[in-house]
Amino acid sequence: MNLCDVVVIGAGPAGACAAAMLVDQGLSVIVLEKEQFPRFSIGESLLPQS
Repeated sequence: MNLCDVVVIGAGPAGACAAAMLVDQGLSVIVLEKEQFPRFSIGESLLPQS
């Protein structure tokens, strides 16, 4: 049986950042995402024009 330390639900900006930070801390992480990648409409709220 494979175990991990943390399961992150959602691979949006917050989930991806959280997963990366946890991996940097030495934890094993699984990220679950219901959408198919690549996403072509991600981060639009972070643009200066919005």
